[in-house]
Amino acid sequence: MFERFTEDARQLVVEAQAQARALGHGWIGTEHLLLAAAGPDSSLRPTLDALGLTQQALQDEVTRVLGRLATADPSSDHDADALRGIGIDIDAVRRRVEDQFGPGALDAPAPAPTRRLRRLRSRARSIGRDPHRGHIPFTRKAKKGLVLALREAVGLHSGEIASGHVLLGILGTDGLAVTVVVTLGVEPDDLRAVVLDQLRRAA
Repeated sequence: MFERFTEDARQLVVEAQAQARALGHGWIGTEHLLLAAAGPDSSLRPTLDALGLTQQALQDEVTRVLGRLATADPSSDHDADALRGIGIDIDAVRRRVEDQFGPGALDAPAPAPTRRLRRLRSRARSIGRDPHRGHIPFTRKAKKGLVLALREAVGLHSGEIASGHVLLGILGTDGLAVTVVVTLGVEPDDLRAVVLDQLRRAA
């Protein structure tokens, strides 16, 4: 599929990898493709900037969301309050587990990992924890976004997949990119309409 990408779209994918590396992420998600679309060399930057989706604003939101998820500790007061807010009482859960499995059951050391689990963890360390070396894989949603980019190009009777098609593709997923766009006050359908208009005018 990548052989059908325009130079601009290929550069967007390369920049998405650079964004993932810069953020210390061991994956390329829809959020990294969105960050790349807002980059200084992207043809989509003026469009995104005009809607307030600057690369800095996007990066701040991605870091905020992923930072919270990465550092979430269910035993902390803040997270216990958040869980309580959606109807989960962490203390009650702990009591039920200890009633069933004995005191300190949640604090017990994990069983020794199997050989397969050790191999998977080793691979995760080489890919996920050290994004500065080796291949960084696309997430399932990012792959879906790229497949949808191809569909968008075909639907618009384009022989090539441009960066605009990639952006339309990731907007068609339920990945973090869409969440970030909405959080920053932009309706995905509005962004989609603007990008579609640009692609049609460029055809």
